[in-house]
Amino acid sequence: MTRVFAASVALAFATQLQSPAAPIENPAPAVERGLLRLHYLQKAIGFERYGVVREGAAFVLTSDFDFVDRGGQVSLASTLRTRTDFTPLSLRTKGKSYRFVNIDSDVRIDGDAALVLDAFENARGVGAAEADVRRVQLPRRYFTVDGYAPFTAQMLLMRYWLQHGRPRTLQTVPGLPVNDVIIELRGRDFIHVGEKRVVLDRYSVDGVVWGRETLWLDPAGVLAAAITRAGGLSFEAVREDLDPALIEFVQIATRDRIADLESISSHLVSVQSGAYALVGGTIIDGTDQPPIADGVIIVRDGRITGVGPRSSIPIPHGVPSLDVAGKTIVPGLWDMHTHFTQIEWAPVYLAAGVTTVRDMGNEFEFITALRNAALSRRVLAPRLLLAGLVDGGGPDSFGVASATTPEEARSVVGRYHDAGFQQVKIYSLVAPPVVAAISEEAHRLGMTVTGHLPVGMTIEQAVTAGMDGIAHLSVRGEPGSEDLARTIAFLHDHHTVIDPTQSWNELLGRARGTPIAAFQPGIVKVPPPLNRLFSNAGVAGIDAATARARLEHGLQIVRALHEGGVPIVAGTDEGVPGHSLHREIELYAEAGFTPLAALQAATIVAARTMNLDAELGTIERGKRADLAVLDANPLDNIRNIRTVRWTIAGGTMYEAAALWRSVRFQP
Repeated sequence: MTRVFAASVALAFATQLQSPAAPIENPAPAVERGLLRLHYLQKAIGFERYGVVREGAAFVLTSDFDFVDRGGQVSLASTLRTRTDFTPLSLRTKGKSYRFVNIDSDVRIDGDAALVLDAFENARGVGAAEADVRRVQLPRRYFTVDGYAPFTAQMLLMRYWLQHGRPRTLQTVPGLPVNDVIIELRGRDFIHVGEKRVVLDRYSVDGVVWGRETLWLDPAGVLAAAITRAGGLSFEAVREDLDPALIEFVQIATRDRIADLESISSHLVSVQSGAYALVGGTIIDGTDQPPIADGVIIVRDGRITGVGPRSSIPIPHGVPSLDVAGKTIVPGLWDMHTHFTQIEWAPVYLAAGVTTVRDMGNEFEFITALRNAALSRRVLAPRLLLAGLVDGGGPDSFGVASATTPEEARSVVGRYHDAGFQQVKIYSLVAPPVVAAISEEAHRLGMTVTGHLPVGMTIEQAVTAGMDGIAHLSVRGEPGSEDLARTIAFLHDHHTVIDPTQSWNELLGRARGTPIAAFQPGIVKVPPPLNRLFSNAGVAGIDAATARARLEHGLQIVRALHEGGVPIVAGTDEGVPGHSLHREIELYAEAGFTPLAALQAATIVAARTMNLDAELGTIERGKRADLAVLDANPLDNIRNIRTVRWTIAGGTMYEAAALWRSVRFQP
């Protein structure tokens, strides 16, 4: 698109808004109105209805953003006022943009500054839950938007960008602090719906949320579609007349995002690869053996070819040595419960020392494309193991893969198997007979089954029906009770694996007056949109003592499970990218695990769960060289798991700080 065309877009839209006046009884007629259909994981869940009116020298956008996700209502009402060149004058938005994301902000432009009234808590560790007024000095180019919703606020942001010469960056308020946004024209697409052919320009928007969104505008500057993330999972808005093209939009956006990750990967220079030796560090090999002091690890072609004390491991002639004296080397970490819905997670996970992740539900088109790109080494990413999501039917079900009969169960399991998924993830509304059918077919095909405890089933019934693992902490009974002891014995006898996601419970279950930084120091290193997102999460109406008591109750159950021999694997359900996996490990130590056992939950126990312990999970000769080099020893203090200096994935070594910076995190 040329500058002339960009100007013509703005002129065409301005002309559209200056249409003949409406009848006198409607002094502020809607000169533009529209309807976007909202989708979560491609499931249609609601609408965004909007109108734009002209009031004197201003445009006023009003938006009602409403959807129902798994039976829960989410509503957000917004009013955005701009000048006729789309320079913002004020923004008022209140409600929720996702189940746990509360939005209550009021921004008013006052000369060269913005007055920001925020009724949210500062996640950086200051401030209380009271409303707070800030005066923010405005840059030359700015826009008022608070997260991805409403989508039509982003539509006006795009019009502002086009009208003002497409600046390389602009900034948004509110934010912690004011946040940089980068917009790029990525291409022109020809979308066909029936006999209609629509020409759309495709853009990436980086910085309204953390990471890149995809937006499509028609020649008049009207939003046609947008793909972003809400609560960590894929969220789509499509203009109602173009809704049949949803999958096409998803596929196009996926290609763009994979290309973005290829670009990020190409700029990340490895520290070492091929054949080399790590010399002088303390080695925690992930087995039950004591650490090896002054150790040597020899890596060749992605494999560990030697490991042990320096005195017993000769370094082959010609193999370069890297001095890691004073460092501690541990196996690459695993996150066993994530939703890898954006490409920016790839460098973040590696920066945190995570070399393998289990995706527990995603858009099929995106996650298979990303997995394939990682396998072919087109992109730098941790190893991706996939659990395909399946729910029951009905309006409250989750996602678009459903099974209500044994026949449907076999079909959906077969599709995931043929696409190379390792597991099936059962969600909450799958009926008991269908749970059994899914499990039987998955086991027949060599897959395993994990997931939520389905509604109406006890954990014993779900495991008896064939579930190999249970996500979250769905174990009933009080610590020390006979009921809990019986359940633990049952789970132990059936080799059932639990991923408790306690860091997720802590993050979302905190009292609103408790700064996130008090328990999650990584929050101060995340990009401003993520900081703001988590600042707006939390539970109203409880105090810090109550929140902590709830967490400790869960940790007591986790400890009892561990002491009863039930395998516990570390999973985050996302949370604060990278940092929540570290917090999960720390919480296991708080629960009473030894530091080594807490580390093993994110290494060898996870590898055994996925039947990959012959290949991964410990530092042993012949295994894949997936390692994390730490500045301090986590056996001395489990919080030292956060001190990743280098990550080695498949034998290639990267500097953690460079990985963090590649996606706008602070190292």
